[in-house]
Amino acid sequence: MIREDYSKYYIQGSDHYLIPKNIFDELFTEMGNWKKESQKQKEVIDKVIELLGNYEHYSTPDEKQNSDNEDLVNKAFDILKEVE
Repeated sequence: MIREDYSKYYIQGSDHYLIPKNIFDELFTEMGNWKKESQKQKEVIDKVIELLGNYEHYSTPDEKQNSDNEDLVNKAFDILKEVE
């Protein structure tokens, strides 16, 4: 359903919409699926953040001195934190 479709269900003179039950059910299911998908993505992002944190904590001094590795980890952290 696109935004323009809602004009068919707008009740004139109010801020309300009256949509058929089957369309409501479809939208409600879609919203539930989106919520589950978003939660799964959040879990994956949290795992990657934890993994990068462990890399910083457990990496050897030689690995930490490699600026390419450090830059990569910092950039990855920055990108992932944008989602939070």
